[in-house]
Amino acid sequence: MTKTVLEQYISVKQEIREIEARIERLNSKLDRINREGNVKDAVKGGNGGFQMFHIEGFPVAEEDEAKYLLSKNIRLLEERKAKAAELVVSVEEYLNTLDDSRMRRMISMRYIEGMPWGKIAHRMGGRATEESCRKEAERFLKK
Repeated sequence: MTKTVLEQYISVKQEIREIEARIERLNSKLDRINREGNVKDAVKGGNGGFQMFHIEGFPVAEEDEAKYLLSKNIRLLEERKAKAAELVVSVEEYLNTLDDSRMRRMISMRYIEGMPWGKIAHRMGGRATEESCRKEAERFLKK
């Protein structure tokens, strides 16, 4: 597991939430298209342009295109969400493989919870300093 993958963890979790919100908005649009259906319009014509005609109908071609594009966009977002979820799972699996409890705690606090090194040092206790925790984690990740 590389340090850059660990650093992306928090961002990936946020990206998943944002993708879910976008999918929800697109599904709402699709539902609205299905609910509203008919369109109405008034057109002038006949008698030298003085007569009004009211037109009502269902825009099948536009609806089909909109549904297709929305469905395709939703599918693409679902694929991106799945890739992000795989990364999250791989980071969690990596943490489970670590035998060193101290390192597991430090990596979790830093890369999973996004804590600054100063807070991590405080929670680690003992003679741990911000710099010593950071260096220890960097050395471990280089191995």
